[in-house]
Amino acid sequence: MSSSPSVDPLLQQLRLLCTSVPLAACTHCRLVRSPERGANATLDLYEELSATPTVAPAGDDNLGNHVLHVVKRKGSVPWRGSYDMYLSPSLAGSPSVLVGRVVPTTAGGVYTILQRSSDYVQTLLTDESQIQWQEVCAVQYDSHVLGSTGPREMTVVVHAVDDSGLPPLATETKSLIDRYRSGADTDPGIIPLINKPPIFISETASYALDFGPRITTRSVKNFQLIHPHDKDYIIMQFGKSGLDSFALDIRFPMSPIMALGVAITSLDRKVIYNLALPFFSSDH
Repeated sequence: MSSSPSVDPLLQQLRLLCTSVPLAACTHCRLVRSPERGANATLDLYEELSATPTVAPAGDDNLGNHVLHVVKRKGSVPWRGSYDMYLSPSLAGSPSVLVGRVVPTTAGGVYTILQRSSDYVQTLLTDESQIQWQEVCAVQYDSHVLGSTGPREMTVVVHAVDDSGLPPLATETKSLIDRYRSGADTDPGIIPLINKPPIFISETASYALDFGPRITTRSVKNFQLIHPHDKDYIIMQFGKSGLDSFALDIRFPMSPIMALGVAITSLDRKVIYNLALPFFSSDH
C-alpha cells in the first residue's frame, strides 16, 4: 500500500498552479478530452515540452507532466453541475487532492472559478467538505439573440495581483462579476479582460482570427483573451488542434488554475446560447 504524500511538495505544486505566470513568460499546455461524452467526460491538463507541435493527443512525446485532472460534479439540472480540478495522481500520489472548481451561476452564461484559499492550504489532505474556497476569476458570456451567427463575446474578471503573483486574500463580500458590473473603472482591485474580436472576412462571409500554428481546427470554442486597452498582448489563447486536443497558452496575470477554469467554460454546454451543443461537444 502506498503511503500518503508529503504535504510540502503538494503545497509547492499548489502554489505554482495558483500563481500568475511570470511577466515576459508564456506557459504552453495541452488539454486532452476523454473520448467519453456526457457525465463521464473528463479533461486532463499537461505541460508541453515544446510549443512547436500542433497536435498532441494523449501519449504524444511532446506531453510533459500531467498537471490537473478535471471531472464534472452532478448538479440538480445537467447544465448546473460544477467542474472539479484535482492534482494529477502522478504529482499528488494518493488520495486525490481537490484544488479548484468551476461553478456555473444561476444566471445563464456566468461562471465563478474558485481555488483553495491560501489561508487553508495546510489542510490540503483533509476532507473536501472542509475546503475554504477563494474566488479568483469570473467569466461572463454576453447573450446573443437566439439564431445569431456572430462570434461569442466574453468578459473575464480577475483580481489585480501583487508582486507575488497571487490574488489577495478575500476581503470583499461582493463577487468579482458584481464588482465589475458596479463599475470596473472605479475599482482598482479588479482587471476586466475580453476576448479579442475576430475580423469579418466579406469574401467568405465568416469571422477569422490569427491563432498561429498551435490551433489548427476551426471552432466556436477558440478564443484569445486580451486587455481592452492592449489588443496586441495575448494573455491567454485556447483552441482546438485535434478531435479531443486543445492548445492552452497562458501569460501574466493568469495562473494555470484560472486559465484552465476559463477554458472549461468555453467547453461547457451553454443552454441559453448554444441550445444544440452537447456537453463537451466535438462537433464545433
